[in-house]
Amino acid sequence: MFIFDDRIEIRSPGKLPNSLTVEQIRHGLRRSRNVLLASFAPELLNYRGIGSGVLRALKSWPFISWFNDTNGEEVAATIPLTRPST
Repeated sequence: MFIFDDRIEIRSPGKLPNSLTVEQIRHGLRRSRNVLLASFAPELLNYRGIGSGVLRALKSWPFISWFNDTNGEEVAATIPLTRPST
């Protein structure tokens, strides 16, 4: 996680799994990148909304953008701290 004056960036190593696209993410489609790790989450975390975070975040702040760098194998989400001007 990187915090700048105008935005927050969340970066994750690795590309999106199984042909998943940024547009699909914005519409709520999800695929686990680590199925084994994801299988333990419901037992370990006091949370039952696995997979709902992106849609909840977009509902609260629709200006979040994603970048899937397939060459550098990194996925990044950028959250602007102010409403972008149109």
